[in-house]
Amino acid sequence: MTLSKDSIEWAINFISDHSDGDLFPKIIEIGAIKNKAEEFIKAVENKNLTDFSPKPCRRFIVPKDEISYRQATQLHPQDSLLLSALIYQYGQQIESRRLNNDKIFSYRFRPTTDGGLYSDKNAWNEFWKKATLLSQSSSVVLYLDIADFYNQIYHHTVENQLIESGLPNQAIRWLISLLESTTAGVSRGVPIGPHPIHLIAEATLIPIDNSLDASGFKFIRYADDILIFCDSKKTARLTLATVATVLDRQQRLMLQRHKTKIYSPSEFGELCREMIEDRPIDRNEERLLGIIRKYTGGNPYQGISYNSISPDDWSQFSQEIVSKIIREYLTKDNVDYIRLRWFYRRLAQVGHPGAIDISLENLDSLGPCFANICFYISSIQSIEPEVWKDIGNKLLLLLETEEVRNSEFFRLSILSLFSRNEFINHFSHLAQVFGVSDPSARREIMLAAYQNKAFDWLREHKESFSNMDSWQKMAFIYCASALPKDEKKYFITRHVYDGPFEDVLSKWAKSI
Repeated sequence: MTLSKDSIEWAINFISDHSDGDLFPKIIEIGAIKNKAEEFIKAVENKNLTDFSPKPCRRFIVPKDEISYRQATQLHPQDSLLLSALIYQYGQQIESRRLNNDKIFSYRFRPTTDGGLYSDKNAWNEFWKKATLLSQSSSVVLYLDIADFYNQIYHHTVENQLIESGLPNQAIRWLISLLESTTAGVSRGVPIGPHPIHLIAEATLIPIDNSLDASGFKFIRYADDILIFCDSKKTARLTLATVATVLDRQQRLMLQRHKTKIYSPSEFGELCREMIEDRPIDRNEERLLGIIRKYTGGNPYQGISYNSISPDDWSQFSQEIVSKIIREYLTKDNVDYIRLRWFYRRLAQVGHPGAIDISLENLDSLGPCFANICFYISSIQSIEPEVWKDIGNKLLLLLETEEVRNSEFFRLSILSLFSRNEFINHFSHLAQVFGVSDPSARREIMLAAYQNKAFDWLREHKESFSNMDSWQKMAFIYCASALPKDEKKYFITRHVYDGPFEDVLSKWAKSI
């Protein structure tokens, strides 16, 4: 089994433009691979996929809300490219086996470079709109949630469903080996974070969807949330027992106790209103979201250039108004972090600096939004270099807080801002802490050295290259591109590289 040129090319373009997931900073080195796309395609095209052993991933504990966390995974970019290409090439064979999209709303496969692997960015809202409609002709609604779904998926179930979908044997073997590499050999659990994994997870639910459908239940599903519409509480209780049995017999899955509930129509209607994303907290947010939709057409990926926004529209995004919206969220007894993260993603599309101060001053309350805040800060437009310097000072202070010292993920997110913005130039401080930093922080500090033209400092670390982990090696190869021509040629030529990603990256570094 081999990957086609079109699939590999699509994967390079998509990950280069939109990253490999929503939780982590974009991998800078992907830009170099895009620059040498033909070289990478030649190194992978018409080769047995099983020749490319999975490489080390990165795993972090990431907050979901004030008191709960999840383990998120970032695949090595070589694996991310191969997985994305594989799902692009064979995803339709999985999609064609799924129930219709009026029952199953999550992650419907329809790849485009602009939109990604999945078709409807409003599927969550459409799910709850359909739920509202169906509940109007039901006496009660049974809400079921599969407990810790991604971490409970058996690799054997994945394998069986990929076989049923007609994927080639080599593709299945490689994918299972990739999953096992992220779980330390344990045959259960799929990584949370990479975009293509969503379709793999959906594939494992095909037998469960079919079983519920064959039982005649009136149901809809989004990922691990299942809604069943019943004619009485007694029917709902019997249905609950049946579904629990199906989940156990099919895949040893369990329901999450605190989210599983029987709702009356009025209670459920209120829940639906709470769940729909586009529910601004006040008129200020409603007005700002309207401006963003005006320029993006509702596309959640599209950024808006400062020069394309009218002065009147730009003036609506004042620091006072944006801060008031965020403060409004934070003053609620139960902070809606899902909705607040969504608001930060919309702010990142327009890149207005109005949320900087309130965000950096309230990290203790905004921890579950931290990755979104960092992405937002990296998107900011129309700001003076000296202001960025001040922002950098605040970020350095954040690095010393207890919350950040105890979170490798927070440190990675903050340091990634120094490696992506030439005006946040505090490299002398970062150089001082390099020796006592964790591996992911060292990687970002090296990339910050490149961004801040600290090439002589980078030179001092050439001798340590062989002892670096694979993620640091990628960063150093990228940074070595800035060394004098003969020096980098000698350095790059004398090392052996592990796999097509490192090999093509080294050729890029030597050539520029």
